[in-house]
Amino acid sequence: MMADLPTAFDALAPLCEVSAPLCEVAGMGALDLPLELRTICTRIGVPQARAGDVERALIAGRSVGVFSKATALNWHVREKSIAAQLAPLLRGAHLYRSRVHRDDDLVEVVLTKPPAPSQVSLQLENMLSGSWRLRDTKQLLPSIAEAARMSFTVMTPYLDEVGAAIVLNLFEQADVRDRCLILRATPDGQAPPGLAGVRSELHQLGVMVLNFRLDRPGYSGNETFHAKVVLADDASAYIGSSNMHKWSFEYSLELGLHVRGRAAARIADILLAVRAVSGRIP
Repeated sequence: MMADLPTAFDALAPLCEVSAPLCEVAGMGALDLPLELRTICTRIGVPQARAGDVERALIAGRSVGVFSKATALNWHVREKSIAAQLAPLLRGAHLYRSRVHRDDDLVEVVLTKPPAPSQVSLQLENMLSGSWRLRDTKQLLPSIAEAARMSFTVMTPYLDEVGAAIVLNLFEQADVRDRCLILRATPDGQAPPGLAGVRSELHQLGVMVLNFRLDRPGYSGNETFHAKVVLADDASAYIGSSNMHKWSFEYSLELGLHVRGRAAARIADILLAVRAVSGRIP
């Protein structure tokens, strides 16, 4: 397929934050030879945590003939002149979206696929839409952390050693003063089993670790939660089924949403209320 400018712009504009530098570098000839995704991220100045976004832009560009996949791992530009023409247009689109226009809500579907061989993954890829424009949970969460400017919060009812390492990495990538981890203590009042291994590191980062399992004097049971949320400021949030444990990251199909806009602000309000009533983890 030969690319034409309007069609290529339509495909790449939704991803303009990464597609603009991608096309700029491609137009300058830096992607003439096949390169791995990580190398492309370095060349266009995009953090490795956003490799998934760059890959989505490359896939979108391939669908309209701008980029091509040389091997299973390597990409290169196919239409350098089109890429060069697209770069300033996409820069303008990004400036407009980031400085002028504000959608009420931006929502993307986020997916963790079961490990191969997976019947559901195979069935999904056999469908016409495939996995196009589905975000990968493991790639999305670090990008949310890196985008935080004021505060970063992780809310998870389950935490094991695998999940604790992932949570620690997220807080390390969130360069903010207000860091908060909301957990729920075990029924006998103990900290979740994964917390012990990272507690000192979280303390050094200034992470406030809270317990949202509240007694109900005069009533049976506890007030607690089952929601899983990763929130940057009041602007960007993952909310879905993925717990911070090995089962969610390595075995299960997990499904969620990446929300930006007014809905993210409402999620932030809810988490502020949770923080207000939660106590310190044991």
